[in-house]
Amino acid sequence: MKTTAMGIILELTAKQKEYIDNLMDRYCTAVRWAFKRLLDGWKVQDIRITVQGKFRLNSRQANDAVYDAQTTIKSQYELVQMHYENAKAKVEFTEKRIAKAKSLSKIAKLQKRLEKEQRKLAFWQKHLDNNTFPPVVFGGKKLFQERCKGNITREEWQEVRSNRYLSRGDKTKGGNLNTRIYKGQDQIYLDIAADPVQKGKSVRYNRITVPIYLSQKPSKKAGKINGINYRQMVLDYLKTGSAYQVEILRRDGKYYVHVSIEEEVPMPYNHKGAFGVDTNPDGLGVTQADCLGQYRGSEWLVQGEWTYARTNRRNNQTCEMAKKVILRAKEKGYALAVEDLKFKNDKSVTAKFNRMSHSFVWSKFLKAVDRCAAREGVPILKVKPAFTSVIGILKYQHMYGIAVHEAAGYVIARRGLGFYHEKIPKMLLDKLVKKKPEFKQMANWKQWSAVKKSVLAKIKKITKRKRVNSLVSWQIHRKNVLGIG
Repeated sequence: MKTTAMGIILELTAKQKEYIDNLMDRYCTAVRWAFKRLLDGWKVQDIRITVQGKFRLNSRQANDAVYDAQTTIKSQYELVQMHYENAKAKVEFTEKRIAKAKSLSKIAKLQKRLEKEQRKLAFWQKHLDNNTFPPVVFGGKKLFQERCKGNITREEWQEVRSNRYLSRGDKTKGGNLNTRIYKGQDQIYLDIAADPVQKGKSVRYNRITVPIYLSQKPSKKAGKINGINYRQMVLDYLKTGSAYQVEILRRDGKYYVHVSIEEEVPMPYNHKGAFGVDTNPDGLGVTQADCLGQYRGSEWLVQGEWTYARTNRRNNQTCEMAKKVILRAKEKGYALAVEDLKFKNDKSVTAKFNRMSHSFVWSKFLKAVDRCAAREGVPILKVKPAFTSVIGILKYQHMYGIAVHEAAGYVIARRGLGFYHEKIPKMLLDKLVKKKPEFKQMANWKQWSAVKKSVLAKIKKITKRKRVNSLVSWQIHRKNVLGIG
């Protein structure tokens, strides 16, 4: 598992600062130059040789610059494919909405949206057919526009275009030849390859040595390290002699260091059951199920700040919550079952929904769970999310007297343990299903979809509302719907 520890260069002399700034400038220029030559069809080896001489880089630095450019091109092609698929799905979704719409004004609005989406689809289709991608602006499109308007100076624009240096590692050279990290008596140092020096037939390089600080969180009271001690993790990794990557970034006059290593993780243990987690904007519904799929308890872990906290605060709370759930599962010897959600921008939605979904914690929580579970050796069971809430509300909520999200978490736990087929309760079958032979021939999820539609129709009739799209009021109207009140 790849892990990145962040740090900062503590002290730089004027000469060291001048050299590092010059190295960053040459490296970033080499990346842009290699990027253009790759698009022009040059051979990779020819680009490496030319970069080495043209920008006064050694062979490893030249290889890193070309690799950086290749990675950028690869990511752009992947983005074109992703944007095309999302645009195509949006067009299909809007066409379905137009087919279902009855109001002429609504159809007109949807038609305008469809035309806009079709233009975007044609744009990405053209790039896909020609095997191209939109122009790439090194430094950022927004700042480029500001520079064109004269809102930022030439020096500010050059600053954002030449503010990084990347050095990949090599196990055969003791970890990283161009940027070595080592520990002195009480300090960690970064040793950077500088100007070449000819010594007989061989070439050696002068070295720039600067002190760095790697992140850790010592407690002011107890003196212990809070969370993960990334500093010690890197130092232990250096003893193995394995390859590590170093990236130096300049921001606001400070020089930050990112050290990427391969973290070893334990093998997942054999689980005795599962914790099912239903993720929501304001908390988690966590339910336990044993190896037979039987209910063994549940709780609602409220996290109201997720909906309004700032990004850093929300990220921290998300990771803390993920760790909390993982450690509880590990203590019981259970696996963690979560929904296998796909995060795609492939639906035509309102601005209000976009604002809500943008701050939602699905993606952050699942990424945090994957990383924390790998560190602790907790097995992760990813299941399809379809109808988990519907089944939980209609089948298990009243049975165990639990909340909606806890019931959904129970369905997720059972599904993770292999209980994919959820039988329709006999009472629901008798009261809501008329054509039982045809109903039994349906797939399980279609059965639950049909039952949901019947329930919503009954609630609509009882409440005399024009539209009822949610099962939120099921517990209120349950007795009346089933005729047992």
